[in-house]
Amino acid sequence: MTDQGTDTTVGGSVVGDALPDRLAAALEVLSGARAEGLSEAELLQVVSLMEATKGAAAALQARATAMFVEDRDARVAQDRADGVVSAREASCRRRAARAELALARRCAPGQADRHVGLAKALVRDLPCTLAALTAGELSEWRATIVARETACLSHEDRVEADRRLAGCLTTVGDRELAAAAHRASADLDAEALVRRRRKAVASRNVSVRPAADGMAWLSILGPLADVVGAFAALKKAEQSRHVATGDPEVDAARASDERGRGAWMADTALELLSGRCEGQVQPVEVGLVMREEAIVRTGEGTGADAAGSVFFRTSAASASADSTYARDVGGAGDRDEVEVPGWGAMPGEMAREHLLRLCDTGTATWLRRLWTAPGGTNLVAMDSKRRLFSGVLRQLIELRDATCRVPFCGAPIRDIDHVSPHALGGETSAANAMSDCQGHNLVKEAPGWRAEVTSTGLDPGGGPHEVTLTTPTGSEYICTAPPLLGHGRPRPRSRPPLAGATTRRRPVDTIDATRSAIEVHFEGLLGAA
Repeated sequence: MTDQGTDTTVGGSVVGDALPDRLAAALEVLSGARAEGLSEAELLQVVSLMEATKGAAAALQARATAMFVEDRDARVAQDRADGVVSAREASCRRRAARAELALARRCAPGQADRHVGLAKALVRDLPCTLAALTAGELSEWRATIVARETACLSHEDRVEADRRLAGCLTTVGDRELAAAAHRASADLDAEALVRRRRKAVASRNVSVRPAADGMAWLSILGPLADVVGAFAALKKAEQSRHVATGDPEVDAARASDERGRGAWMADTALELLSGRCEGQVQPVEVGLVMREEAIVRTGEGTGADAAGSVFFRTSAASASADSTYARDVGGAGDRDEVEVPGWGAMPGEMAREHLLRLCDTGTATWLRRLWTAPGGTNLVAMDSKRRLFSGVLRQLIELRDATCRVPFCGAPIRDIDHVSPHALGGETSAANAMSDCQGHNLVKEAPGWRAEVTSTGLDPGGGPHEVTLTTPTGSEYICTAPPLLGHGRPRPRSRPPLAGATTRRRPVDTIDATRSAIEVHFEGLLGAA
């Protein structure tokens, strides 16, 4: 870079002297850089310099974050003191500031809260850590470790802990750094550490998250003694299965059980928690979105061009599977496309096994027909004159959106909100609906936030449902409904023309939408019987 008055020349282009302009120019330089032709020593030097650059960028980002939040919070506090806003409105505006940061950082609101906490700690209480981060000698994660382990200390004690840790910030591993920070906190204020641990008991919870290969993690966060005690009881129960009971049938069944220790403990815990021990059915519903051909294996084509869907569900007191069909115009019966809404893809074979298992249990099953737009990627809207989104309409919107529609959030759906407010004449329809988590539903009501439907998802070839969200600073974000069967699937394709036929597609209004592929298949089975 070479200075030219108030401008800067980068790569032959003149940019403004403002910090955002210079950072954008630096990003452009990094984006165009290539590592080909460098020696091994130079490659390692590039890796080291980029790691330092990330640390320096994180330090600048933390300073900018702290300043943005402090300015916005100060403005809200002044309005609150002047009686301009209520306590609830002030809380909503502070939350809206964090939501803007989440969009700017392209992360979920919960992560943005953690970034704000780290930024404030670095700027106010951890000068040595911030200096090391600014110099590129420390990573953002290691700075987070220091902030996390010293969070219970007062400002004065935290500054002292930071001074004590300055000598080992860049020389020890992550675990050693965490232990050192914890040790410093215990020495400076043991009572604060005790209060923190007692307070942590209130945060106990159970969570679930997807894992690789169709598995999932079930996590229980609770007091150490209780969690260890539960694990010990489960471990003891597993050991007892190797003890003879004197009952020949029971002992033979145990001897034939080839499951390992971990598998047995997992199976037993899940059976007890889900209430599906021997003779019971699972008392919850599990949704499956899938093509009809994936259910019945109908083979190539059915002759029905309608983009239809089927909806499987068992009674509320038993296990269930919701199955929605979305196929190409003309369809192809060789693709197993199955999606568990909010969780991800599932192999078609496993989905069919699940449905067969439901049939074997004798649970009641209903078949409901849903409809997609031509092309089979978007659900068709349903209108309602009600004020609230409920019943089948709510279910349809939840199937369409899967998770909170605000970019980068991905939180479970809590509220279905009118994009154009009902008080201003907005309809209670799928076209005017958007799924939100509770936080974003409140944030959108804060001053300066606007939402507008830019695509209803109903026009053939017009794309999915789309909402443009505008923040108080003028930034715009596109909230697009995901594909019905999730991202990563191939786009819908038209049926290949028959030999000698013209390639012109049939008009949409002449599509036969009276029967779906699964209905044709069932009719064939009944005819054969």
